[in-house]
Amino acid sequence: MAKYHYVYALTDPRKLGTPFYIGKGSGDRKVQHFRSVSKEMAGAETSDKFKIIKAIRDAGLQPGAIVLSHHDDEEEALDAERAMIKQVGLDKLVNKSVGGEGVKSTKGGRRINGPQLTSKQEGFCNNVASGNFQSVSDAYRDAYNCVKATTNTVNVKSSQLMALDKIRLRVEELRAPVVKETRYDLAWCLKNQGRAMDLAEETGNAGAMTGAVREIGKLGGVYPSEKQELTIKSDDLVVRLQQGRARLAEESK
Repeated sequence: MAKYHYVYALTDPRKLGTPFYIGKGSGDRKVQHFRSVSKEMAGAETSDKFKIIKAIRDAGLQPGAIVLSHHDDEEEALDAERAMIKQVGLDKLVNKSVGGEGVKSTKGGRRINGPQLTSKQEGFCNNVASGNFQSVSDAYRDAYNCVKATTNTVNVKSSQLMALDKIRLRVEELRAPVVKETRYDLAWCLKNQGRAMDLAEETGNAGAMTGAVREIGKLGGVYPSEKQELTIKSDDLVVRLQQGRARLAEESK
């Protein structure tokens, strides 16, 4: 029998089957039906999980163990475990973390602030960051090679992946060099404006370069994209013209 993975919940019959622990496992389908909890699943005797299980059994009952979802891929099971813990609420469970730490192998994966990315997740992130795919669904389909999966399944699973912090952070990390390379700020514009002024002194024509720098500045929000309205009184303008003419006449003498 091929190995598969699942997400399960341990429930408390004293509280109408309320979940008190969410976990990820693998093995035979009979786990859907067992009425007791194995020693391995019960955990260390000093753990909160073990203490609840012991209290349930001391009351003459057995903790429930139900499978919440099945997965052919372990990484999908880990993601589902995290999602379920988040849905129930970590404060209502005896889990020590938000889940998803079950991936042990570092081969082909990448660690981002603790959680590891599997090779398929890394491939998905690279696909999304590359911009070569029309949608995240296409990026997912290529990374996971899910030829037989339905369109709806691919859409759902790709959306679930993009909702994970570790995926979002990795995509941002992969995009960062490109974003940095194409980012223009005020310092860049001022530097190139200075070059345009130097070129103007050397050639007497830097209009094209100055215009290009100004347009890039507009794209970056450095220069205003709209023309600024200036209000000048006609009397003031006449006075300035007269003063200018007077200076020219004085200089020509």
